[in-house]
Amino acid sequence: MCARTGAMEVHHVSKLADLEKPGRDRPEWADLMVRRRRKTLVACKPCHEGIHSRSR
Repeated sequence: MCARTGAMEVHHVSKLADLEKPGRDRPEWADLMVRRRRKTLVACKPCHEGIHSRSR
């Protein structure tokens, strides 16, 4: 996501359908997962923590 290298973590969602719910503003990371049709996203630790802090 941010082009950092080094230690990475993997963000995982149960279903892509959960990200595709209508009427919901999706963050950039969710759009990326939907476009790639992947339930996982490799991210650096700060980005992964940011995903979890904004998704609640």
